[in-house]
Amino acid sequence: MNYPRIFWTCILPEQLIGQYKLSFAGCNFSFNLISGGGFDHVYSMMPLFVGGEMDPSAFTDNRFELIYDNLRKRRGIWQKLAVLKEQWTIFRKIPRKASLWFYNINTLNALLFILLKLFKPSVQLNVIVLDFIPVAKGWGLNNIYIRLINSADGRICLANSTRFKKENAAILPGVTSISHKRFPKIEILQKKFLLSGYLSEEIAQLSLVLNTFSQLPECELYVTGSNGNENLLKEYSKKYSNIHWYGQLPFTHYMELLHKITFQLSTRDPKALENQCNFPSKVIEALLHNRIIISTIHYPQLNGIRYIEVESTNKTFMRGIRSILEMSDDTLLSYANQGEVIYRAFNAHQWNKIMSNIEGGIVH
Repeated sequence: MNYPRIFWTCILPEQLIGQYKLSFAGCNFSFNLISGGGFDHVYSMMPLFVGGEMDPSAFTDNRFELIYDNLRKRRGIWQKLAVLKEQWTIFRKIPRKASLWFYNINTLNALLFILLKLFKPSVQLNVIVLDFIPVAKGWGLNNIYIRLINSADGRICLANSTRFKKENAAILPGVTSISHKRFPKIEILQKKFLLSGYLSEEIAQLSLVLNTFSQLPECELYVTGSNGNENLLKEYSKKYSNIHWYGQLPFTHYMELLHKITFQLSTRDPKALENQCNFPSKVIEALLHNRIIISTIHYPQLNGIRYIEVESTNKTFMRGIRSILEMSDDTLLSYANQGEVIYRAFNAHQWNKIMSNIEGGIVH
């Protein structure tokens, strides 16, 4: 490749992610992708809500360059103006004939995309589409963003949605770090289930899961994450001894919990718009760590990967969990210990190859 490949994203050093309320899943994705060494430079910008003085260590990480304008220190409308100024700063830094990969298209980078499209047409613009919520009806900024996504030179999408242009595009559900570790395998099956991450009804169907496991005292349900109904979680965990609510766990404690359970729940509402154009990072993570996935959505992009599908109404979800409990050990173990398969399929080197194919107009 005789042109620089650049990545635009929103990251901070690991120790600052929680402090500034960035997405752990988003930062993990970006760092995993960067680990493959496929980018000549990485620019990071902060979400709109980040303002004030920034920790000095945010500027010393050699994996990326943080663009953080002084206007953010003044808060309010100045933070929004800072976002525009930061995009102008990056625009000036992007060399002609570069290949730029965006982590989503949104308020933080749409102006940069348009400026490059108009004034540096030799720059190849590519988008990794991770979290996109379609507009049900009427007008919304996402109507503009999807136009920009589909006008890009290439795309990698985590979900196989018809809303995205298929030309010069690839579908990849996630990325794993190149520094691969061998994680504990499941050898003894236990009736231990984990629900983790973003716990809203659309993403986790929290009330459905809690109601179901309150009727399954032989099973242990562990819940950790954010944005769920904490009063409901506290109520169920207090009333039912098999339901355990941990709040938001530090990453190392979360990994310890993940390795103690057998089943990772991915209970997204199939009808919710939030789930039509993205893919749950927890699924790739749990598969990489050899856990068994139970999903309420069918994912064509996991073709060849074994996971258990269940329906998501009150009666059908309960029926699905009960049918899992009745499976033989041999059958259940066929869904476990797929970490090596996931690593080979989705590691950062594989992503680099696909990005090169897209940049060359050759997508397999």
